[in-house]
Formats: sequence, C-alpha cells, structure tokens
Amino acid sequence: VIIDCNHNNSGKQYLEQIRITREVLHSRRNSKEVGKMVKGLMIESYIEDGAQKICDNPIYGQSVTDPCLGWEKTERLIYDIAEQV
Repeated sequence: VIIDCNHNNSGKQYLEQIRITREVLHSRRNSKEVGKMVKGLMIESYIEDGAQKICDNPIYGQSVTDPCLGWEKTERLIYDIAEQV
C-alpha cells in the first residue's frame, strides 16, 4: 500500500501531509501488520509552498494545480522519515 498524504486525506491542506506522514510512521512502528502493508508515502512537493492561480506574474517554483510542500519542508520531512524507517 502507498499512502497518499495529500488530496482527500489532507483535505488539500498541504501542511497536513507532515502530520499524516508522522501518523503513518507511528502506525508502522506500532503494528507489525501495518508495517508489512505500508510500503510508501506519496507526498506532493515542489520548490515553493502552496499553490497559485495562473496569472501574469507567476511565482517561479510554485504549483498551479494542487497545493504542495515547498522544498525546505520536504527535505526536512524526508530526513525525518529516514530516521524512522
């Protein structure tokens, strides 16, 4: 199973991906069954946090579709995940 940490699971609140990731990792540590079943996490990230509307003055590196974690938060989250698996 790959857990989608964004979309409906986060209510499209991109910062909730961090909480969801931590909860899934906690569940994996505390349940052998969950640990065997969950093989990965899908985390939406891009260069800059959030999302933007398509406009005349776009922000380079910010999504124009779903809100995403920016690179700094993503990098920190990847290191957190690595420490726990």
